[in-house]
Amino acid sequence: MKRVLTQLLNLLNVVVESSLKGGLVLFLSVSKNTKSAICPQCGKKSEHLHQNQNYLVKDLPMGDKEVILNVNRRRFKCKICRKTFNEKLDFIGARKTYTHRYTENIVKQLISSNVSNLAENNGLTDEEVNSILEDIAKNLLPINLKNLRS
Repeated sequence: MKRVLTQLLNLLNVVVESSLKGGLVLFLSVSKNTKSAICPQCGKKSEHLHQNQNYLVKDLPMGDKEVILNVNRRRFKCKICRKTFNEKLDFIGARKTYTHRYTENIVKQLISSNVSNLAENNGLTDEEVNSILEDIAKNLLPINLKNLRS
């Protein structure tokens, strides 16, 4: 079953360790299937696991189920420069609680809706939708969106 869920999730180098269904929510515990990470300080590969940190991240729904990923972001210690660092997760932004593809889906929905309706239909607050839009805009547009009204 884990292998099928890993294939359905379809995130590069990510494996589903376990799943839990609770009402309309599907919780998937996931981690990278690699044993090492590259140190951002010195660029060397490290296999020395220092710590595991789990946190919850929203992903695209599967059928009628909201999908929440319980992500195991591992911390490694570099034996060369002695620094600890988090492994890089390509499907999530730094300090974000949603996947990149979830944010892309929100933006696509916003094209034919407005912030309030979008927030209500996705179980988000207006502030969360605005935060997603600001994050995307920072990467795409070199302008300040603080005075933008919804």
